[in-house]
Amino acid sequence: MNFYKKLGEIRPNQLITTYGPGSIMDAVNDSLTVLDIEYWDTNNIGKEIRDARLASYMNVRRFFMPKTGGKEDIPVVSFPYYHVCSKGTCKFLFDMRDYFDMDQYKKNQGEVKCPKCGFPAYPSRFITVCEDGHMDDFPWRWWVHHGETSCKEDMYLKSMGNTSSLAELRVECNCGARRVMSGAMQKEKFAGLCCSGNHPHRPGAKAKICKKSVIPSQRGASNVYFTVTRNAISIPPWTNPINDIMGAQRATIETLVEAMGEEAGLSFAYQKYFGDKYSYEDFKAAYDRLSQNIKEFTELKEMEYAAITHHEDVEYQHDVKYFKAEEVALSESLKEYISRIIKIHRLREVRVLTGFTRLEAPEPEVDEQSHIVKLKCSSGEKWLPAVEINGEGVFIELNKEKKINQWMQIETVKSRSDKYEECYAAYCQKKGWENFKPRNAEYVLLHTLSHMLIKEMSMQSGYSSSALHERIYSSENMCGILIYTGAADKEGSLGGLVELGEMNKFLPLLKGALENGLTCTTDPECFMKNPTSERLNGAACHSCTMISETACENGNRLLDRALVVPVPEHEEMGYFRELVRDLCGIQV
Repeated sequence: MNFYKKLGEIRPNQLITTYGPGSIMDAVNDSLTVLDIEYWDTNNIGKEIRDARLASYMNVRRFFMPKTGGKEDIPVVSFPYYHVCSKGTCKFLFDMRDYFDMDQYKKNQGEVKCPKCGFPAYPSRFITVCEDGHMDDFPWRWWVHHGETSCKEDMYLKSMGNTSSLAELRVECNCGARRVMSGAMQKEKFAGLCCSGNHPHRPGAKAKICKKSVIPSQRGASNVYFTVTRNAISIPPWTNPINDIMGAQRATIETLVEAMGEEAGLSFAYQKYFGDKYSYEDFKAAYDRLSQNIKEFTELKEMEYAAITHHEDVEYQHDVKYFKAEEVALSESLKEYISRIIKIHRLREVRVLTGFTRLEAPEPEVDEQSHIVKLKCSSGEKWLPAVEINGEGVFIELNKEKKINQWMQIETVKSRSDKYEECYAAYCQKKGWENFKPRNAEYVLLHTLSHMLIKEMSMQSGYSSSALHERIYSSENMCGILIYTGAADKEGSLGGLVELGEMNKFLPLLKGALENGLTCTTDPECFMKNPTSERLNGAACHSCTMISETACENGNRLLDRALVVPVPEHEEMGYFRELVRDLCGIQV
């Protein structure tokens, strides 16, 4: 009979978005850290997810959606290591590793017992982190002794009042040293104490030398862990099943090519794995696609943009399992501003966890970020955890050829655009990033319009804003937004969102979004704001344009409703200025 009980439960999607390796999660009786993927059982990971395009960009062979419903699917370790006895007359503060018994820990469903009195102990709420992603216990002995010490006497964490205030918590050592926790969350108090270089999600690994400053935190703080993810919309011709076979046999094919030469190696591989189902031309085309070695995230978006805007072309129509699009006949009143609206009846997003950061959220499209702690595979085939999200969406392309190019020539818009480019460049340089994509007024217009529509859609479609996602396509050859929804490991959604692409519903939707953008409850403070390298927003706040962090691909940065609609003191900058008058009947 198995006496072990689960320490806790987690959904596959949460492993990618919230509780991935390196995070801290509260279990039934303890606080846990999910281990790095090199500690996972590679023979029992879960469902394989294939996306050859994303795999090429990530330089891995496979993606797996982690299993989370069985026994011991996800390996974890107790963290913080320091625990405090819950008995009011004891309050022993101890490192649970000194007394750990794995069998008892599992039988007690992760409950740690005080080694002195046997009462349940709870994990300390204090930890330390650094900007390079390291994490460790709070330096209790260093704190109570006001610096380095060789003392090994027992310590206690006692409450001197009835609140959880730091001023009412005191650390006491049997040697006589004592110190209240007031100030324990102030970085300056730890001057001279260097980071330990520890990664609790890699137990047994040797700590690296780290000279970064120690930053105190509470284990439940929102900035202790930020996932770093990359995603892609599955599109033809990459969704052709031949790509799945090619991906599965890629290592073998590359070995054959290396040993026999390209022509002979490919011919042998074709006859062995593909000859009974596909022509050599299809095989060679799939091989060439996988050999592209996609290096930048922007390349993924450019491919998606081409598939969406050319969805009626033959090469994009052979597979409707993951991608099905339909053009919408535009109203004459919109053609000056919007060139196309496309309903995406069926789409699949593959979202991959690549690592994490601490203290600051990562930039979504900057690949060069040194402070990212990347997931580490064990020796063998490279893989990463992922989820697939099946759903629907609406794609909107603005009229770049005519309206956008004219609008960008307006003097105040040019000035605002230059300001955004300058501020974003300073923001990236401050973080040490060299290879970043410029952000101008066109990007901010698209991003803000997306947020305004998401807010309106959440009221009209029944979806909460956190259930919707955006994808901004902005470059010299792209000017569109995709707003979509979906659910992990489901066949799709109910069609409520895609219906909003119909003109009889989109016009009221756009009208409501534009009207709501004209004013903000925090005006005039909101519309008077200008972008800076710290704030990267113009006329934007939580009352008017900011949405759930999970829905936004930019962390609610690069927003400015003054570029979308006419607002006081910036009337001429609004892209939809005349449409506000014609559609909404409002004189500006």
